[in-house]
Amino acid sequence: MIRIEAGMSTARFCQLIDMPERTWRRWQAKTRAGGQTKGPWPQPARESARDRVLFHANKHPAWGHRKIW
Repeated sequence: MIRIEAGMSTARFCQLIDMPERTWRRWQAKTRAGGQTKGPWPQPARESARDRVLFHANKHPAWGHRKIW
């Protein structure tokens, strides 16, 4: 780990990356306990609009992503 290789204390490391030390400790404990990381989350809005987006993108190739949005 970068922090340990640099010989840096946890408090200094958290200050350097602008993260509360309590958050770092919580993440560390979760990782050691074998907890899963967050995500991936389903994206139903994107999945439901995909067909319409592809239809307009293929029908109007000059349109950019902003206009299709």
